[in-house]
Amino acid sequence: MSPRTLSVLRALVVVAIVGIVVMAGSLVQFLLSGGPADTPRTSAERAILSAEEAVRANPDDPVARVRLAAAYLEQGSAGQAIEQGQIALRIEPEDPSAYFVLGAAYAAQGERDLAIQHLTTASQTEGQFAPFYQEVLIVLARVQEENGDRDTALESLEAALAYGPENASLLVERAQMLERAELWYESAYDYAWAVQYVPTYEEALEGLARLERDHPEEYQEAVDLVEQQVVGHIRPPGSE
Repeated sequence: MSPRTLSVLRALVVVAIVGIVVMAGSLVQFLLSGGPADTPRTSAERAILSAEEAVRANPDDPVARVRLAAAYLEQGSAGQAIEQGQIALRIEPEDPSAYFVLGAAYAAQGERDLAIQHLTTASQTEGQFAPFYQEVLIVLARVQEENGDRDTALESLEAALAYGPENASLLVERAQMLERAELWYESAYDYAWAVQYVPTYEEALEGLARLERDHPEEYQEAVDLVEQQVVGHIRPPGSE
């Protein structure tokens, strides 16, 4: 698993815990909130200390266990993260955030089948808001693609879009996957919609420039269609 993918997984674990899922969420900022101000260590170490204190104060709190699992994952200790996630599930078997952190930890260890199993369960377990499930499905799609199942990964991203089609980050995620699959028109279409929502989105603009240079016909066809849909107030992809 690439360092970039692992970094995103770590961030997603944190936002799952607090129920506020933001693609650019900071693991360190969340875990440090409320921690001891005089702890002279790295941010990851301080996060673990804070989470361990919460577990000692209430060892039967599944949220504290998931938070500690996320702190371990941030430090690169996937095995310890799995241990804490499993404890959280024993305490609260219907906690989707526990399944999420376990899936992320298994993915970090390269155990893709277990990661897919737990992330799928997280996506199907009630108790969180729509953005949580959207982010779970994004992580699931990444692991599925790494596992050699791009078609299913694209289905997961389609399911994620159903929770909120006006998500530029998600559209770029799918555009990049489509580009890797050499589906140039479909990729340009998603990039173009992402730019409609966030005109300065660097990755989307770079993707469009790349496709315009290398696959001008598919690029132009996709961009023209998006422009027509915007003028005609057509709903964005995934909103059907």
